[in-house]
Amino acid sequence: MGLFSKKYKFTNKKISKGGVMSSLFAVLSAIFVYMGVYTSYKADGAGGMVVGAFGVGAFVSSTVGFIVGARSFKNEEAFLGLPWFGVVSNAVIWLFMMCVIFIGI
Repeated sequence: MGLFSKKYKFTNKKISKGGVMSSLFAVLSAIFVYMGVYTSYKADGAGGMVVGAFGVGAFVSSTVGFIVGARSFKNEEAFLGLPWFGVVSNAVIWLFMMCVIFIGI
């Protein structure tokens, strides 16, 4: 073994479909949050129903993404990088939206 030897690990694992879906839901949720904040900014804080619709969309899509990502951990024959990204991202967005909802009440 040399000083700069490379160790490769070959495996038959595939990318988890649930992880991909969870990551896509996280990106969709982030887009909803961004669009809601941008719309509210452009309307000088009076976005109304449009901003609320973006908020509800972000909340629902992050909830669904979290559930899909959590279920994809059961698949032991798949890489778990995307499910981790999706679950953590969706949880952060969900918590952010819960704070926004509670501040608004």
